[in-house]
Amino acid sequence: MAASAMLAFGIVATATVFVAHAIARHTALAEAERSARSMADTVFVPALPGAIRRDPASIAMLQRAVAARKRSGAIVRVKVWTRDGRVVFSDEPSIVGHRFDLGKELELVIDNQVSKSDLSNLDEAENIAETGQFNRLVEVYTPITLEDGTQLAFETYSTDARVSTAEHALVRELVPLSLGSLVILLIAQLPISMWLVRRVGAAQQERGRLLNNSLIASARERRQIARELHDGVVQDLAGVGYAVGALAQSMHPGAGTDTARTLDRVSGAVQDSVARLRTLMVDIYPPDLSSDGLRSAIEGLVIPLRGQGILVDVDIELSTEPAPEVAATLYRCAREALTNVVKHADATHVTVNLTGDARTVVLRVQDDGRGVEPADLDRRAEGHLGLQLLRDAAKDLGGELSVVTELGAGTGLTLWLPVKGIPSH
Repeated sequence: MAASAMLAFGIVATATVFVAHAIARHTALAEAERSARSMADTVFVPALPGAIRRDPASIAMLQRAVAARKRSGAIVRVKVWTRDGRVVFSDEPSIVGHRFDLGKELELVIDNQVSKSDLSNLDEAENIAETGQFNRLVEVYTPITLEDGTQLAFETYSTDARVSTAEHALVRELVPLSLGSLVILLIAQLPISMWLVRRVGAAQQERGRLLNNSLIASARERRQIARELHDGVVQDLAGVGYAVGALAQSMHPGAGTDTARTLDRVSGAVQDSVARLRTLMVDIYPPDLSSDGLRSAIEGLVIPLRGQGILVDVDIELSTEPAPEVAATLYRCAREALTNVVKHADATHVTVNLTGDARTVVLRVQDDGRGVEPADLDRRAEGHLGLQLLRDAAKDLGGELSVVTELGAGTGLTLWLPVKGIPSH
């Protein structure tokens, strides 16, 4: 909120200064136009025909009028132009009679009978008499029409002091007013903002509580299902297996060989079913996955690989114990990766690295097997959902799962998770 307030103050102050400068410039230029129009109508229109004819009295009168206004600071230069860019009068006699290329500027002023004003940097050829004396002047063109119908353009230059003064005055007035209004608005909104912040905080706490309760309930249900399987179906099947095995051993030597083979197959099938159910129980309710338990569980996952002659290197360094749901996801991911190595990789060497600090935990499983084409990783259409389920689980915890593989170059799986399992919402 403080940062937002400071940003708002900066934006409002900058915008106010910009607007003040624009208003001041517009106001000062409009005033300069009115002053030039008044001087043209009251002073120059009556005396200008004589000055154009080079009548000394008319020229002297106009020079005195200009000099008086120069002493008061109203103007610093006067020029009268014909439509083709020739100076027919100026308080600077050296440029009278000269022609300058002003493009369409004079034509628009004279033909459209409109005044034009702007701030000039005095970088035009016509400013030879002003360059070196001034840096920037207010330049005004206004049309005048003599009694004989001659149309000319009357130009005045004045200092930009009027613009600068107006800009500073408006900035001093508008900036405090704008910022004061913003302060009042922020103060008025502060109670609502604080109330919203508290509501959001309370909602986040409630969400965390509900998530924790759901995890506890899920763990309780998984534990109950695992217990029912272990104490019920698994025990019954194990008993059936023992009974079938005992029956096969107690058969009379003269009994038929077909019966004996059938009993052997039944006994093997029952034992295989018991083994599968025990694996399922581990999936449903994995072993203790606290920091030391996770290490032991992963070490247990690599035993079958070593039993098949695969070289497995395991490196686990955890400075912070992961949250339970994070540990469970790490275990499931390691199990899925190592299961795929056994089934598909035809690897001779596998490395398992599990590292973590106070913020993140990363699991990497790399094999030197045959790999697959990257396009073949997505096998959901064939019913293989293991990797996709793990990706979804990682995303739910605010992490990411990536698999890098190349045909003939092995497969690498990397799982990154926040160590506390903060959901990504």
